[in-house]
Amino acid sequence: MPEGSEAMEVEQPVGPVEHEEEEEEDISDLQIAFDRAELLMTPSARASGGPDSVVEGVLRGILLDADRDRTGPAALVLKERAVYMLVRLLCSRPDDGSARADGVVRLLTGDDPSTARLLSFVNRARAAKIIRASLDAVADAAPGESGLHVTICRSIIGWCRKNKRSFLRQRVESKLANVLFATGEYDEALVLIGALLEELKRLDDKALLVEAHLVESRVLHALRNVGKSKSSLTASRAAANAIYVAPSLQASIDSMSGVLHTEEGDYNTAHSYFLEAFEQLDTLGDREKCVPCLKYMMLCKILDSLGKALKLSAAGGVAVKPHTGTSGDTAIDLSGMISARQAVKYAGSDVDAMVAVAKASGRRSLKEFEAAIDKHPSELSDDLLIRHHLQVLREKLLESNLIRIIEPYSCVEITHVAGLIEMPVATVEKKLSQMILDGKFMGILDQGRGQLIVYEETQKDVAMEKGLDVISNMDKVVTSLFARSGTLRSTA
Repeated sequence: MPEGSEAMEVEQPVGPVEHEEEEEEDISDLQIAFDRAELLMTPSARASGGPDSVVEGVLRGILLDADRDRTGPAALVLKERAVYMLVRLLCSRPDDGSARADGVVRLLTGDDPSTARLLSFVNRARAAKIIRASLDAVADAAPGESGLHVTICRSIIGWCRKNKRSFLRQRVESKLANVLFATGEYDEALVLIGALLEELKRLDDKALLVEAHLVESRVLHALRNVGKSKSSLTASRAAANAIYVAPSLQASIDSMSGVLHTEEGDYNTAHSYFLEAFEQLDTLGDREKCVPCLKYMMLCKILDSLGKALKLSAAGGVAVKPHTGTSGDTAIDLSGMISARQAVKYAGSDVDAMVAVAKASGRRSLKEFEAAIDKHPSELSDDLLIRHHLQVLREKLLESNLIRIIEPYSCVEITHVAGLIEMPVATVEKKLSQMILDGKFMGILDQGRGQLIVYEETQKDVAMEKGLDVISNMDKVVTSLFARSGTLRSTA
């Protein structure tokens, strides 16, 4: 069957074609076995030393159903749940990664006798649904083992190519690109998603185009290519406007829009996008995705409040001489962003980390700022957006404090500046030299004496500048006349 014909198959009903039955099948024995497996899979039962082989035997018995081979709607739903539980069990075993991956792949492709009958009975659309849901179960069962997830996805893609299952292959490739992005394999993810997008544009698959363009936007943002990332997000929004988009996916699009507006320095717009995404995810009860949105909202509030105090531009410039009053503390109020019920619901180490950063930023204390980052490394350093902007914020706080310290002096010892700011001399010296080269203030470093000599800013000599412009223009005129005279001599 050609690949193009498979698009017609996905429009068929998800349920299998089966004859009507006068009486509903009795699956009470399957339900009892499944409840037993669920009980044995609980963390407390597994911690007490319950053998996984018993659970595996029960689940495989449900799938084989050797005595009656029931295929009614209720039986199929129960067997699907048994597949997902068996996948989680195989992934959570302390076996070798390749052995676990091989077991899961055989289970999902029908090479395992336990699922051969089930996958051969249901139609392709339902089989694709089972495989995709099982891949989600892999991510839940082994969240820290991305290598296992990548291996399983690659094997499933190979199986799809061999069996001409293009509809399923495209969706697994999109999932694989997301996994590669999460593991930091940005170049490989970009190549994969680029080839997938070319195929999807020919097929005009709007639903998958939304997801693929969104993944591409995330990868490009991680590579610090904000312009192309914004173009990919625009393409994702354009495709989303033509179809119905699930609330969770719409929240992801809004969150990515907030990320890009944060990169551009438009913190108020970014905050509104994050708030929209947060409210949608809160309605869905997805705490795992709600917490990052809440952290981003707090980050935007910190950057906006402190940016106004330090006179930071969107490009990151800092005023050479702070105005009167900017040397005091800047109160950053993070209250009122969400309701009291939501504050209690999402309280935790992530929120505490952002509150500590806000307090340190409000006091303009680099020591407290770095202490907050050291105290909460996973909450603040694992996220690309937060890590990048906190690093930028640290540099701007350091510049602002150094300028405030050296402002009264024409000559000051570097050790004195380092003592006041409570940082190593080498770090302060390196930063001062960088600020001089960037034109943040005029001065030189006398490394022999260990001193910083600051020059007063002089007003520009307008007459000198205009005189240089006149000389430059005269040079252009003389050069042009000389070229013309040379042309006349050659033709004479």
